[in-house]
Amino acid sequence: MSADLKSLRLFVAVADHGSISEGAKRCHIALAAASKRISDLEARARLPLLVRHARGVTLTSAGHGLLLHARAVLSAMDRLGAELDDFQNGVAGVVSITANASTIAQFLPAQIGSFLRLHPVLKIDLQERASTEVVKAVQAGLADIGVIEGNTPADGLECLPYRNDELAVVIARDHPLARRKRIDVDEVLRHDHIVVREGTALHRVLLAAALEAQVPLKVRMQVGSFDMVCRMVEQGVGIGVLPYAAILPQLQILKLRCLKLDAPWAMRRHLMCVRRQQDLTAAARSVLEHLGRPD
Repeated sequence: MSADLKSLRLFVAVADHGSISEGAKRCHIALAAASKRISDLEARARLPLLVRHARGVTLTSAGHGLLLHARAVLSAMDRLGAELDDFQNGVAGVVSITANASTIAQFLPAQIGSFLRLHPVLKIDLQERASTEVVKAVQAGLADIGVIEGNTPADGLECLPYRNDELAVVIARDHPLARRKRIDVDEVLRHDHIVVREGTALHRVLLAAALEAQVPLKVRMQVGSFDMVCRMVEQGVGIGVLPYAAILPQLQILKLRCLKLDAPWAMRRHLMCVRRQQDLTAAARSVLEHLGRPD
């Protein structure tokens, strides 16, 4: 059996609405032409596909079989059309993004996922680096788009607003501070810290706070991720300063408490950076525009 796509779309619409006239209306086809197309489908199938009655139509067993295959064919053709449109518009290939840990932990996965669902041909290479290293990667042409903490020097790059976040303090549930709801900088600096690598924006801001207070930063342990910070904090090794949104899901699975941090630098902004927007590929421009949209 062979059938054109217009007839298959009509058949699906008729099946969905239980009416040839309603299916014709949905597909913008005259009723007589729609009836002819359905009759032609039945002739090609050599089986009745619909049972016609006063209130509309119902599917026969053969009709249910055709409906299943028609949906699969139309879905595949729609995906093919979207992919060809992407190629025509230049939204294809690979876009490289280098970002700091905070934005990867909080914002980027959902945004990149939603973008790739709209553009299945495009591929994205996402790398995590400290904000200072992100800047170097973009400056050197190793990344199309960078995402950095807002206070990071980015000489020669165009920077655009991205997202804001808030830092908080994570402690073990049995820590002496566990009954508290907030903590100031001076008290934070009295405790041992679990930090995510030297050179990150979080590490730099803690060092700056310690320098201003003229006390040493007590680094008990360095780890590779926010998740590992929380796990070591739970073990009583020290406290951690992390984005609140990164702590929140850990409170559901680990024995932790979260304290509000009273510090002027607790509220942060993140930026997107590129060498020059006008030099980006069509694909990279599309990604940049998508990331810049508000949630």
